[in-house]
Amino acid sequence: MEFVLIPGAWAGGWLWDNVAASLKERGHSVHQLTLSGLDEKNEQGSIGLHTHVEDVESYIKTHDLNSVVLVGHSYSGIVVGQVASRGKVAIKHAIFVEAFLPVPGQSLLDVSGLPVEEEKESISKNRGMWLAPSREELESQPKLNQAQIDLLASKQKPHPGNTIIEPAKLEAPLSQLSATFIAHEGWLSSSREQELIEILRTRGSWQFREIDGGHWPMLSIPEELSEQMHSCVA
Repeated sequence: MEFVLIPGAWAGGWLWDNVAASLKERGHSVHQLTLSGLDEKNEQGSIGLHTHVEDVESYIKTHDLNSVVLVGHSYSGIVVGQVASRGKVAIKHAIFVEAFLPVPGQSLLDVSGLPVEEEKESISKNRGMWLAPSREELESQPKLNQAQIDLLASKQKPHPGNTIIEPAKLEAPLSQLSATFIAHEGWLSSSREQELIEILRTRGSWQFREIDGGHWPMLSIPEELSEQMHSCVA
């Protein structure tokens, strides 16, 4: 299988290093993407959610990938859901790790439970960028050890703000996807997308799996997450 791993907000492909190594040991090809505005090009002004969707599609087309398992974490669940629904590239299976789901006409801010106007004001004050969590905020997160907190604090970057303000668009319902949702129980039970999740639970093409690794299981329990991802498509 060709695993294409998309990081969530503020992160680059480096976030998946340990999971990628484990998946390769299981015989898979692995691609770790860094989305526009999170790389070294430092181009931010015109980047929106649609840009990140096109980033993923372009990568898959350029590398002529087949049997793609597309994986998104947190923010990038919205990206993955849109790519899979558009049908411009063939996605065999989508995996959502501690992820938000795209809801037509709603942005990440709309479905996140964050104070929308406060976040928009902060983005405006910071030249259109959504600031990464502070070290103090990271230290309040469960399951992360000090080395993992240090990694996030040192490598996360401000995220293009328009990507979390722009509403999602779907070409086909999420219920038509072959997909797996992997998260800790608290993420599922507290999600503002609960109604959508309950609908998807009734679809035979969707699996829901619990994993106890906090919001960054690719850092806290990479082997367990890798095994879960592998078993989705084995």
